Amino acid sequence: METEIVKLKSKKYCKMSVSKNPEEIPKDKSDSHDNHESRLKSYFQQAISHTLDRFLSYFKFSMLKTRYPGVGKEELQEIHKQLKNQLKESVTKDVNNICEQTNVFSSLNLLDDLIKKQSKRKDEEAWRPSGVPEEDLRDHVHHVKQKHKKCLEFVLQTLRAENELLEETANKNHSMILELKTEVDTVNQEVQENFAVLNDVEKTNKDILTEITNQMDPY
Repeated sequence: METEIVKLKSKKYCKMSVSKNPEEIPKDKSDSHDNHESRLKSYFQQAISHTLDRFLSYFKFSMLKTRYPGVGKEELQEIHKQLKNQLKESVTKDVNNICEQTNVFSSLNLLDDLIKKQSKRKDEEAWRPSGVPEEDLRDHVHHVKQKHKKCLEFVLQTLRAENELLEETANKNHSMILELKTEVDTVNQEVQENFAVLNDVEKTNKDILTEITNQMDPY
């Protein structure tokens, strides 16, 4: 650990790009009016800086002094200062990168717009529970039932469409059955007519044979 402390001593001190005190950040009124998102970004960075300062304030010099009594006080103070500054710089850089990647500042801008719109509705009476659960939950239950109703209507519409398709198919099959029945009846009638003709022919043949027989045998 003493070797690491010596290495830290040789590193050049890097100043933070973000001020420790939010009041030290210069504020340009013209820019704040021209670029609302930049103003919110500045406030956000101030809040992050202030939060990191409070967090790093728990990293006391006494913690290093107790653990490394062999290191000189001035050197240990410089190391303590470098550690805090480097940690804050690293965390601030990571937070800014995350904010850029996730588009946080645009979301903050939208949130600020919502707050402004809501502030214009201060005169409107805010909702308060009445103490009767049935009354308080009525709107919620209504929305739930409306949603359930839409689901049921969709199911009903689907079933009706399926029934119409089945009915159409049944009608087509019924028409085909009627056509087949008509054809069967026609064929059956033709067969009956043919049988009748055959019976007539057979009867005629018998009559002819009987007459011929009678003529050949006069007695």
